[in-house]
Amino acid sequence: MPTGARVSAYRLYADEQGETHLEPLDLLDRPWENGPGEFKGVGGSVLGDATRVMLMRFETGSRPGLHRAAPCLAVLLQGSIVVNAADGEEVTLARGDAVRVETTGRGGWRLGNPAEGYALLALVQMPPPG
Repeated sequence: MPTGARVSAYRLYADEQGETHLEPLDLLDRPWENGPGEFKGVGGSVLGDATRVMLMRFETGSRPGLHRAAPCLAVLLQGSIVVNAADGEEVTLARGDAVRVETTGRGGWRLGNPAEGYALLALVQMPPPG
């Protein structure tokens, strides 16, 4: 990665009441492993067993309603996406930014494309822990 390149990552999690929240996630603090087996996330950090990979396309101005968030790692491939948690917190992802979604209950999120042109999001679903 070029020096000074901006890559952001966030964690979407639910509290005891099921309300979702967003916080920054430092990918450099993750354990880094190589080899077969569990899904290797950004740079080889083990983030859980992958079950399905989806590509999601968001048209200009799209802003679907709040919906349940399943455990996953989402990486923005193109465009811009705004991620909203149920508590009203939001972050704007740029190309290369990621969100690690940990919520498994009622917690929800809303994804929207505020920019011109479509946005493309790669989403790797993972089973809930234990």
